[in-house]
Amino acid sequence: MTTNPIAKHTSSLFASRGLDFDAAIAYAKEVIEAMPSETRSSAYTALMVVVNTAANVCTQSQGPSPERLALIELIDERIKANSSDIDQQISDWMDNNIDHDHLISEWLSDNFDVTDYNINDTINEWASDNLADEVEKVIKNSLTFSVIVN
Repeated sequence: MTTNPIAKHTSSLFASRGLDFDAAIAYAKEVIEAMPSETRSSAYTALMVVVNTAANVCTQSQGPSPERLALIELIDERIKANSSDIDQQISDWMDNNIDHDHLISEWLSDNFDVTDYNINDTINEWASDNLADEVEKVIKNSLTFSVIVN
């Protein structure tokens, strides 16, 4: 079984130019030029769609670029070089009874300005935008009426 995605579209009814892609393109252009002028642009369009797609298939089949492989290798080396430090840091945090609440609190104080945050304003804003809809949902889902006729 071949891994060539183009191979399944070949036909033994037609010739090939071996590995000379330029000769195959030249032949296709010869055939197209022999066609009536009103059909040439459609034939060239079809030919070039196939050529562009084949070029993409060929590029993809060659695998990742050398640059990408080199970058992956550098990243892997950096991770490997620092993994023991990271493992040690995590181990220290877990083993040394570090006050995690304090660390979280410290992070919040460095990254979240509580003085600019007013919970009452937030609740009032939410209520003005959503309260009527929420009350309506509750009424629709749980309110029932009973009528007693004497």
